[in-house]
Amino acid sequence: MASQGSSSRGLSAAEVAERRARGESNAFRARVGRTYWHIFRDNVLNLFNVVLFMLLVIVLLFQDYSTVLFAGFSVVTNSILGMVQEVIAKRKLDRLAALSAQDIRVWRDGQLTPVAVHALVKDDLIPIEPGDRLVVDGRVLESDALEMDESQLTGESDAVFKEPGQDVFSGSFCVAGSGLMVATRVGKDSTINQLASIAKLYKNVQTPTQGRISALVEIMVLAMLIFMPMLFLAGWLQGATLLQIVRNEVVFVTSIVPQGLVLTAILSLTLGAISISRHQTLVQRVNAVESMANVSVLCFDKTGTLTRNQLAVTEIITLNGTPTEAVHALLHAYTGSLAHRNRTAAAVAEYAAQHAPSLNGQGPGRKVREIPFNSSRKWGAVVFQNETLVMGAPERVLHSTANATAARRAQELAACGLRVLAFARLPEAPGDRIEQPGEALALIVLSDQVRPDIRDTLDQFRALNVSLKIISGDNLDTVKAIAAQAGIEIRKAYTGSQMEALTEAEFDAAAWGGDLFARIEPNTKRRIVASLKRQGAYVAMVGDGVNDVPALKEAHLAVAMNDGAQIAKDVAEIVLLNNAMSTLPRAFREGTNITQVIYGTTKLFLTKNLYNILLIFFAGFMMLPFPTSPVQMSWITFGTVNIPATLIAFQLIRPAFMKEFRRDVLDYVLSAGVIGAVNLSLLYAAVFFASHRSVYAGRSAVTLFIALYGALIFLNTHEIELFDPRTWRRRWRVLAIGFGLTFVTMLAPFALPGIFEFVPPTPLVWVLIVAVFLLTAATLTLVMRFRHLVNQLWRLIRP
Repeated sequence: MASQGSSSRGLSAAEVAERRARGESNAFRARVGRTYWHIFRDNVLNLFNVVLFMLLVIVLLFQDYSTVLFAGFSVVTNSILGMVQEVIAKRKLDRLAALSAQDIRVWRDGQLTPVAVHALVKDDLIPIEPGDRLVVDGRVLESDALEMDESQLTGESDAVFKEPGQDVFSGSFCVAGSGLMVATRVGKDSTINQLASIAKLYKNVQTPTQGRISALVEIMVLAMLIFMPMLFLAGWLQGATLLQIVRNEVVFVTSIVPQGLVLTAILSLTLGAISISRHQTLVQRVNAVESMANVSVLCFDKTGTLTRNQLAVTEIITLNGTPTEAVHALLHAYTGSLAHRNRTAAAVAEYAAQHAPSLNGQGPGRKVREIPFNSSRKWGAVVFQNETLVMGAPERVLHSTANATAARRAQELAACGLRVLAFARLPEAPGDRIEQPGEALALIVLSDQVRPDIRDTLDQFRALNVSLKIISGDNLDTVKAIAAQAGIEIRKAYTGSQMEALTEAEFDAAAWGGDLFARIEPNTKRRIVASLKRQGAYVAMVGDGVNDVPALKEAHLAVAMNDGAQIAKDVAEIVLLNNAMSTLPRAFREGTNITQVIYGTTKLFLTKNLYNILLIFFAGFMMLPFPTSPVQMSWITFGTVNIPATLIAFQLIRPAFMKEFRRDVLDYVLSAGVIGAVNLSLLYAAVFFASHRSVYAGRSAVTLFIALYGALIFLNTHEIELFDPRTWRRRWRVLAIGFGLTFVTMLAPFALPGIFEFVPPTPLVWVLIVAVFLLTAATLTLVMRFRHLVNQLWRLIRP
């Protein structure tokens, strides 16, 4: 096969260069994240900005430069700052992801060489081992019981055996056995990249809070599109000039759509991902940052989490009078014939190589075929010319009464926290199950050390109110003993066979109430995670192997170990680069911090939007002129919302802890929005009529009131109460920032009255502003303390 190079040596450097020159490399990259174009589009070319831009162009034609400057300033700064920060964050995350990416091993110039994924070329020879995810299409040249999972492409969960000459596809992964493939379709021609181009592989999976914010923004954009024509018609019927109407539209648009909130949420999540990455935790999907804050149940295996995953054989217990030397020799032959060795097989192989005598031609003979170990069978076998040898879980291998004594001994060892394997000789090659009783040759005892930091790690999870569940493929007694060493109290434990025998209702009850699940097969593991989700839990799953993939895909948050199977890392949202679960509690706390950032900024933006919109409608209902100007509204928004939200987003100041979005965020938004709008409308009407129908006097009073009210909302977000001086001392830094921003915001109109269309208030108007402000603050405090009206509203609209 000259075009492919020799299967024993692979392509030469010259052949690789030739294929690259022909464009037969794997350099194509499907869109798997937010590109720079999408960042620019979402920050700049969104519907809100487009509508506002068109309005400002009309204002510019009338040479109203101050309106263009101030109304455009807030939007432009929001868009540019958001875009720049997101680009910087994307570059940092991309660099981190590139550092963690694993190379692909290929045969080139007679050597097995690691190369980057994009450096693969057509006709490369690529070995396949369990856990490998194929990145190019190919044809199988060699197969040793090779089983591929193509569920991501076909939807079928059953593994597919692959023989030499059959095609394999990118996106599938190896679950058992091993093989060698030649790359036939690379780059944009590969199956996974063709699907990505059609389906747009990047999918923005929203967190619960993002979903709520997006729904609110969609409703407000719809309202904007509905009410803008109505506002235009009302101004025309009242005889307003085109400039006045458009200026009012500018105020309306900037008031109704909380565009800055969406950008702040994205920025907060991205900054959180960067912060978490400093602690050996790679965030592969930015939205996973908030998911960490929602986790209520954490599922994990004992291997690699509770233990170091550094297995070593401590003892070989021979059975049925089999000589020790013979067992060592057969183990050496068995492990030496495996196409791929997992950690357990590697530990046994190392021990056997050190102790096995020479076979002198008396071994089991030539290897005929292999039945690779997998998590469903829980055993593996090698069929030799002279006999069949099997190694695996004692309860699967030693199931006959003839081996009852050996099975009891295995149970006793497992109860001490040791991993035990049975090694046996079978009378004939088995199928999917071992039907015929075999001759037990030995019990293989392995040990693994409990991680020294695991107790502290688990205590931190408990402090975060995260329930812990161990889901393992190991023996029940072994896992119980390890759990006890790690300080985990096991109240209820189930085996895989017990779980599978339950009805659906019983299964749900067991999944919810159980602390430990042993001898669990991959599909049962997935069912446990799905059951917990159905019952309202937000589930995180930690895994590292092929057997964990179904459960990882089912969980709300998938966490993989960096040394785990490549496919496990591919489906995970988070990868623990140091392979230690001890970094997760810190990441969970960071997720909580980011959620608080989003909740705090949501309070600021939505409250401002609500009282502004209601103020416009209330003023229209009372047949009053439009209550504010674009310059005034833009400046007040910048000083009382945009700057505080930015400080919160960068975590320079932290809002008070908020547990529930509805109770702690929406209750306040509704209360403060309605109360503020009602009192603003009354203040505007009173000043308007008291000043002989002066629109400028009324708008100036509204501007000053909103500056004060914005400061109150900012302080409330940080649990500072105007009428409780004790809260002032606790958060004096936030108090100083709030007063400082308010002073500067109120000072600007006095310094530049012409630009701000500002009329300094008379002493009587000042008294009125302060009195209405104190009345508003007192009313809001009482409403939030008792919440009767808000609760009645939720009860009314609840389906």
